Parts: sequence; structure tokens; C-alpha cells
Amino acid sequence: MKFWKDRSGNGFPLTVAAVLAVLMISCVIYEYLRLSIIASHIRDSVQGAVISVATENYSNVYSGLRQSYSGGFARSGNQWKESWTTGDVYHRISQDLGLTQEGDRYVRKSNQMIEYSISDLQVNVINTPFAPASPDSVQSFTAEVQIHLTVPLSFGWGYMPAMNAHLQVNAAYRPQF
Repeated sequence: MKFWKDRSGNGFPLTVAAVLAVLMISCVIYEYLRLSIIASHIRDSVQGAVISVATENYSNVYSGLRQSYSGGFARSGNQWKESWTTGDVYHRISQDLGLTQEGDRYVRKSNQMIEYSISDLQVNVINTPFAPASPDSVQSFTAEVQIHLTVPLSFGWGYMPAMNAHLQVNAAYRPQF
């Protein structure tokens, strides 16, 4: 009976284990939130850059709007030729996010450690056909951007692999009037 009654301090190891378990779970949750916030911030910046590309092509698209389609064409002599630009998306994104170029990728550093990097930018402009037979079935002038995001994890002390994600953002030019 004395063995069961004199057990003071036996709850201490269980309490320490519970606190460590809660601490580990909260670290994982905070890391997930950090990665989500970084990916969302980069997606918003890329979206702003691709919207700029779509609106920069306004002068080329406007002349087609008068003819009831929204393609990027310009008159050259007696014919219409495709006329659009992809813009400088990397420059816009690096200005918005404060990135520096290192080789073929753009990096954001904090205290000399890489916070995240973006690379493999691909800009694709989809132009509508010139003078389509049915303007209702034609896709609008669209700019698509794909980019690769790499975020090293701060959880796991370097033993866990970095988060790699491909982000794709689209912007279509639609006239308001």
C-alpha cells in the first residue's frame, strides 16, 4: 500500500512529454501557416504582374474590339498581324517582393538565409483568332504565367526537404464597355 501512496513526482515525466508533444504539433502548424502565407503572397504578386501584361496589351487589343473580338492585332499595310508583348514579369515580381537574382532564380533572403526562391518563369499569351466566324465561342485575350516556388522549411533543422510548388496564374482581357 505504501508503494502506491508514496508516488509524488511521477506525473512530472508525463507532463514534460505532453508539453513537448503540444510544442511539436504547434511548430508543425505554424510552419504550415508560414508556407501558406508565403505561397499566397507570391501568387498575388504573380497575379498582379500577369494582369499588368494583359492590360499593357490594351492598345493592341483595342482596335480588334471595335470589330467585335478582342485579339491583339495591328494593321500593317493591307493585312493584320499579331501584335502583343509578354512584358517583363520577372522584373515586376522582383520589385514587388524585394528579390535579388542569383543565377537563374530570384531569391528573398532574411539574415543571410534564403526565405524562398522563384524560378522557371513561363509566360504564354493566348491571342484570339482574327475575325472569328462566331465571336461568342472564341476565348478572350489571355496571359498565363507559370512559376516554380521553392521554400526551405524552418521546421526540421534542415533535414526535411524544401517545399516545391508550381504556381499557375491566368489573366484575361475583357473589355468593360
